[in-house]
Amino acid sequence: MYAFGMVVLLGLAILVVAKIGNHYLRQIPGAWAATLVALGVGAAWLTNLNLFGIWSIPVRNSDIAVTLTGFMLAGVGYFWREVLGMFGGLYRKYTDEAKLMENSETLRRVA
Repeated sequence: MYAFGMVVLLGLAILVVAKIGNHYLRQIPGAWAATLVALGVGAAWLTNLNLFGIWSIPVRNSDIAVTLTGFMLAGVGYFWREVLGMFGGLYRKYTDEAKLMENSETLRRVA
């Protein structure tokens, strides 16, 4: 259970670090995935996290296991991005941002 908590929180941390470079990542298509993979593998190596060892799954080399753990962390970070994006969309839908902008900027409806 602790391994699951570590993976979920490390995935969220990877997403937060990737969001810092959001301005630069928008310009290159596919940069999100590459950045998340790089950050995930880096975080796994930095923490020396080997989920396969924790789950008692035999792997030929511990370096390979740490790298594959990094790929899993990147996947969890990408999952967090989609889940938080869904909640952001729901928030915009239910607060009706267009109506708020019309009221705050004293715009009138055209159609």
